[in-house]
Amino acid sequence: MQERDDRVATATYAPEPSAAAEARRFVRETLRSWGVPGPAAGASVLVDDAVLLTSELVTNAVVHAGTQVLLSCRMTQDTVEVAVRDRHPSRTLSSELPPPVTDPGEKTSGRGLMLPSALASAWGVTYTQSAKAVWFRIAFADDPADAQAGTPAGAPAGVPADDGLAVTGVMPGIPAAGGGLLREPDEMPAAASGAGDAYGVPLDGHAASLAGGPAGGRLDPSGLSYDELLRHTVETARDAADADAAYALVADEDGELRMRAAAGLGPPALLEALADPDRHALGDASQSVMTVPLLVEGRVTGILAVASGELDQFSPVDSARLQQVADRMALSLERARLGELERARRGRVSFLAEASDLLAGTLDQEKIIALAAQLIVPRLATWCGVLLGDDDGSVRPAYVWHADESRLDALTLLLGSVPLPALSGPGGGHSWSLALSDPNGLPAEALDLAADSAWCFPLTARGRSLGVLAIGRPRGGSLPREVAELAEDLTRRTALALDNAQLYERQQQTSQALQRSLLPPEIPHIPGLDLAVAHEVAGEGNEVGGDFYDVFAVGEGRWRFAIGDVCGTGPEAAAVTGLARHTLRILAGEGYGIDAVLERLNRLLLAGGGGPFITLIHGEVRVLSAAERSAGDADPAVLISLVCAGHPLPLLLRAAEPGSAPEAAVKPQPLLGVMEELKFAAQEISLSAGDLLLCVTDGVTERRKGGRLLDDDDGLAGLLTDCGGLSAGAVAARIQRGVSEFGSGPTADDMALLVLRAV
Repeated sequence: MQERDDRVATATYAPEPSAAAEARRFVRETLRSWGVPGPAAGASVLVDDAVLLTSELVTNAVVHAGTQVLLSCRMTQDTVEVAVRDRHPSRTLSSELPPPVTDPGEKTSGRGLMLPSALASAWGVTYTQSAKAVWFRIAFADDPADAQAGTPAGAPAGVPADDGLAVTGVMPGIPAAGGGLLREPDEMPAAASGAGDAYGVPLDGHAASLAGGPAGGRLDPSGLSYDELLRHTVETARDAADADAAYALVADEDGELRMRAAAGLGPPALLEALADPDRHALGDASQSVMTVPLLVEGRVTGILAVASGELDQFSPVDSARLQQVADRMALSLERARLGELERARRGRVSFLAEASDLLAGTLDQEKIIALAAQLIVPRLATWCGVLLGDDDGSVRPAYVWHADESRLDALTLLLGSVPLPALSGPGGGHSWSLALSDPNGLPAEALDLAADSAWCFPLTARGRSLGVLAIGRPRGGSLPREVAELAEDLTRRTALALDNAQLYERQQQTSQALQRSLLPPEIPHIPGLDLAVAHEVAGEGNEVGGDFYDVFAVGEGRWRFAIGDVCGTGPEAAAVTGLARHTLRILAGEGYGIDAVLERLNRLLLAGGGGPFITLIHGEVRVLSAAERSAGDADPAVLISLVCAGHPLPLLLRAAEPGSAPEAAVKPQPLLGVMEELKFAAQEISLSAGDLLLCVTDGVTERRKGGRLLDDDDGLAGLLTDCGGLSAGAVAARIQRGVSEFGSGPTADDMALLVLRAV
């Protein structure tokens, strides 16, 4: 329904998205029919500004109030006044005035009250118990103060006096009745003059004001994000062409044009056509469609499109205005787009760097797959599953993660039940259908997850397939190219980390098996002799290194012992350790004496190509019987024959001389594996009850503290002096503690010690 006279016109609209477009046409036609005074260019700008403000206020009323909208337009001698009234006073004016939405769930946002602040000479809001009116005035004169002087008192135009709207005469700067809000003209952003923009593109006044140029002075494109700038552009395009809807199609990373922003309500067929990259149906999708290119340096970076439900809605003037908006915004949009792409690229690089650091920080397979899944969810997908191969060639879920932890069990069950797709090779994005031909036995929650979209990424490293990394999104979801690339890159890093972890695990198993084979069996019990050993290997994960010991029986009442040090550490030293230990046992079993065993071991080491040399104490223990003790002049309990070949000398502590310092038990002889045709001579010592013989490797004597070694100034002998009367085990423990307390940090060399005490 419409009513007109020569100065006042009103119209009512249902709360529908089309109300804004109808209101724009009504105000434009009304003001043009009244013949707005002033120069032609100025009159055009005034009408266009009034149309733009009307569109925003009507949109606000439709979205936020949802009641019938009364629009009134009045022209006085000095001003044009427009008022928009709705009947929902409990909903106050929003600071955001969103455009009509195309979907009920769509989040809305708009330019808000910046528009009346920037374009109107005066504006206000008035509330009553039954209605709300938002109005604005635009002066004909260049100076807004001229309009104030001629503004008549009274309610906004078109508001009946009997509808209960409590208003009195309102002037700029005077609060309106009922809590109205007015702004002084000098509080508004100053409007610049001129018809050009910062990029040298000539604009008419309306296009300049809409695009945030000099005439409007409203929005600074440089302060907006890419999405905000796109939204502003389509809203501007819609208003400039007086269209029902506007759309922006911009190039993605692949260079394809895709719809990125929309304003207003368009026919569903048009939305489908714009979403189609081919856009072959665009001409049939709506009664009126108009498109212009977004050009930057002669290159098309996007398309700006507007649509109307009426036939032949757009004129050449509308096309020129739309192109002006496109020209004004194209460079800012392209800069923002490139900035967004750069931020996205940096984000991907940062994400992958973080992922690499985390994955490289562990050699535990379970931690690696857990980290990979938790890096993906929820950044790239809703859920993730890592499926690894078993020994029988099958693939099973090894780790599953979902954004909703309550669905983990159902997802694990589903992924273990669905056959994997045929994977052609390394790469990503292989689509995986989770639908089951026989869903019997699966819970309803698992069947619900089967509707999700899923993709597989092969875990491949060094040409070997380790399994599959699968990701999923809610039903109907697609996999953007950038997400696929990130997932593929992360999968590749995960596969390399898994392969390294498996290789490390196999090496550890091999090393541990070898080390266990080199460790001597349990130390035998020797009647009449208290025996203790200690062994510590330098390096994490090692059980056998260059230092070794052994004690074994060779006949009735006779035992052999050895403690040695192979030059070096690690696997090479461990291999020579095994050679030496087994050689000592074999030769002793064949009846060779101590000296003969060492001579043959020396020849064996030299025959191997001059490998690592060995220092060694090798001896034979014989515990005397009671009859042998009583037959002798002295009272020895144990007889020991031994050779010290290049090794730290064994120390002998006599129980009969308490407090006395220990002494070297034998004289030194050459080490093994250096010189040919060596001859060794065994030396014999006797131990009485309580006497101690201590044999150590250089890991004990060369324990370092700053510039000092533990055995400087007979430091080891000093430790042993205080061990008189202790058992062999207590002596070993005290020596170990003394070595640990002498220096700081872990030991740098292997350490072994052997304590023999006659009882």
